[in-house]
Amino acid sequence: MLPLEHLQNIIAQSVLGNPQFGLSSLVSAGRADPCRRLRIYENNTRASLTATLMAVFPVVVRMVDERFFRYAASEFIRQHPPGEPRLVRYGSDFPRFLGTFEGLAEMPFVAETARLEWAIAEALDAASLPALNLAALDGEASSSTPELMLQPSLRLVMSHWPVLSIWSAHQNGGVPDQADVWQRKAERIALWRHGDNVRFARLTSAQFSFRHSLKKGLGLERAVSRALTHEPMFDVLGALVSLFGEGLVTGIGFDHPQ
Repeated sequence: MLPLEHLQNIIAQSVLGNPQFGLSSLVSAGRADPCRRLRIYENNTRASLTATLMAVFPVVVRMVDERFFRYAASEFIRQHPPGEPRLVRYGSDFPRFLGTFEGLAEMPFVAETARLEWAIAEALDAASLPALNLAALDGEASSSTPELMLQPSLRLVMSHWPVLSIWSAHQNGGVPDQADVWQRKAERIALWRHGDNVRFARLTSAQFSFRHSLKKGLGLERAVSRALTHEPMFDVLGALVSLFGEGLVTGIGFDHPQ
């Protein structure tokens, strides 16, 4: 008799469309062919995973047509089965998969838009913590170097294509001008959860570097230094006012000198 884990893996691979040699002999025939019975689970599983991907990437569905999307999703499911039980976390590799998928070589903005949609899904699944106001920075020694803790839902997306413009144009049943879609134009985007919705902000390269450094926990001093390499006249006060005003700062730590 096969070990339980091995048997479970064989059946899981079969259900996900990767049949294993000798599987039929492991399933009791009963009143119906065992392979036909397993195909019921295979069809249900693939339908459920496809529906999950369509829910997470609705703009991509519209961009490539539903029939093509289902074909791409089927191949993705076969090559990248779920790695954990929560379906809400399924699809993290889909944007990368679309970037190399046959038929989309001339449409790189599709995979880039998928990256944005996955960031939106991640933000909506993240916690939303109470925010601090700018006054929380007052009263500390000037020699202290503050480290700003940001909202867990904050995501930063940099693309060579106007993905936020494309995504926005598809909202509320809209159809973007194809000329705009094909025009290569970089966008740096911050997005975060606000209640049950997501807020967006387009950033300059300096603003993006500033927030990215803070998100990585590098501290305010290094974040400012990195931003200044992009923009020597970087408005530090304005950047801080924006962070606190958008409710993105959830904690402040200070590195006190010894």
